[in-house]
Amino acid sequence: MREPFFGRVLKYALCAAFVVGVAGTISLPFMIDTYFKLFRSAPSLAPEYRSFILPFLMAVAVPLLWIVAEMILMLNSIPKGPFILRNVHALSRIGFIFLIIAAAFLGKCLVFWNFLSLVFAFFLIGSGLFSFTFAALIKQSIVFREENDLTI
Repeated sequence: MREPFFGRVLKYALCAAFVVGVAGTISLPFMIDTYFKLFRSAPSLAPEYRSFILPFLMAVAVPLLWIVAEMILMLNSIPKGPFILRNVHALSRIGFIFLIIAAAFLGKCLVFWNFLSLVFAFFLIGSGLFSFTFAALIKQSIVFREENDLTI
């Protein structure tokens, strides 16, 4: 079975996002230093903030790259049939990673209050719950498919 056009476009977009994400994660220390040099007059950019921001962004970037990699692997299963347990486990892992990143952003709000970080944390919580729900739906569809296969 040939992969749908949208699936191919999405896979290439996710691969590009993964490459850009890896490059961005690797260059993060240089980007933060440049940002601090450009905006050094801003009162909120004290040099000690760098010691918090850099590890925080690195700790968030790696799980986000993991999510993109899981999505690429799930898209690779489309030609063979996407209703497999591997995708259920991948969606569950993605949901768990979303909740961990949301907890990190909520923790960041305790240290450096930012309304957009709070909004993003709630968006991630919703994304994690959606991922868990979608995993449960796919798991149930696998059960129904197996039951129907036995009756034929």
